[in-house]
Order: sequence, then structure tokens, then C-alpha cells
Amino acid sequence: MIRTPKAGLLKLAVLALAAAGALPAAQAASTVSGGSSVLTFSDTAINTLSLISVSVSASGTASTVTPGQAFSFPVTIGSFDASDALASLNTEAAAGVTLTKGSTTITLSDFRIDVASKTLFGDVTIGGSTQNDAAIYSITSLAETVVDPTHRTLNATGLFLTPTAVTTLGNALGVPPFLQGVVGTVDFGTLNNNITLVAAPVPEPETLVLMGAGLLGLGLKLRRRAPKAQAALAA
Repeated sequence: MIRTPKAGLLKLAVLALAAAGALPAAQAASTVSGGSSVLTFSDTAINTLSLISVSVSASGTASTVTPGQAFSFPVTIGSFDASDALASLNTEAAAGVTLTKGSTTITLSDFRIDVASKTLFGDVTIGGSTQNDAAIYSITSLAETVVDPTHRTLNATGLFLTPTAVTTLGNALGVPPFLQGVVGTVDFGTLNNNITLVAAPVPEPETLVLMGAGLLGLGLKLRRRAPKAQAALAA
């Protein structure tokens, strides 16, 4: 008996039908479409900054929630891991905060949360020089909550300046080394993110059933033709 690759379509169709019947409701891949990120400095952080004569204000497209303490940035993009949990989140590049001491200004902007490393990155601009994607804060805790299919929250608590950030910002603001050590122990507050999602369309189980039925019909048709082809070859 001569077997043809076409006969394998029948088995493929049966498997497709079985898989479609066993599938739960299809889940769409998540895509970040917008949202807001609110950075709130702790009272301890505000007191520490006041001690070294530094004030904080909104920069660029950021908006002020509480003067001198809380600021909101538009969320632009994000990425997800294989389990559909947030892997990273970015705010608008032009949004940030400005630290001012006398004639010295430092702008922190274009924030990016990296969930795996629990780090808040961003651009640090001192005078006319910018360091891109610098590690600014180490995050103690990150908690993601699925509110509904199109909304999630990602809340970061326990923001501590990284050692590099302490040195870079401290030197630029003229903070003595012994005080820089103190600043490094300060919990600077929270970064709470409200995220809007859109779902990319994916095949529903019904679509897979139709595909399986089509393959099944094709497989049966080819199977009926197979004896004729074998007879012709034997002749």
C-alpha cells in the first residue's frame, strides 16, 4: 500500500479539532496604550531636600499633583513577559522633575521601570549635559494589579537613590560627602502607575474549529482519491 503525505492531513485535522475543543476562551496579548505615573516624594525626602536647600518642581509635560511633592507623568509604552505580566514601563520622554539649588538645576526625565531588576531608570540632565537611561532609584517593592482587561496598576514603593545617583546628584548640588551618605538612606517615596491597555486580536476557538473542519474535509476528499491513484500506479 502506498502512503502519501496528503493522508497526514486527516490526522492533522482531527488534532486541530480536538485542540480547539479543549481550548479555553482566547486571551489577547496586552499592549500599553497610555496611562499616568505619579511620583510622590515622602515627607522624609522633602525634609532632606529642604535641609540641603533643594526644591522640586514639574518639568516639561509633567503636571503638578501636590506642589513640591507629587508629580504626574504620561505613560507611553510598556512591555510584557511570557506570562503577560509587566516587564517594563516608560513615561513620556519630555516629562520629569527639576531639582533646583541656587543657580544649579538638575532635570530627571524619560523614566523607565525595569521590573526584573526593580530599578527606575531615567535621563539625568545637569546643565547642558545629559546622561541617558541612568539608574536613579532602587525599588524595594513592586506590585502589579489587574483591575480589568483594559486597566492595570503597577505600584512601586521604597525608592532609594542608587549609589551612583547619590554621588552624581550630590556632587552637582554641592552636598558634602558625609551628607551624601545620609541621603542614600532616605526612602524617597512612591511611584504609582495607572495603565490603560488594548488587546491585540487573536484567533478564537471557533476559528480553530472552522480551520480543523476545513482540513478534515480536505483530508477526507484526498483519502477518497487515494485508492484511484494507487490503482493507476499499479497498472
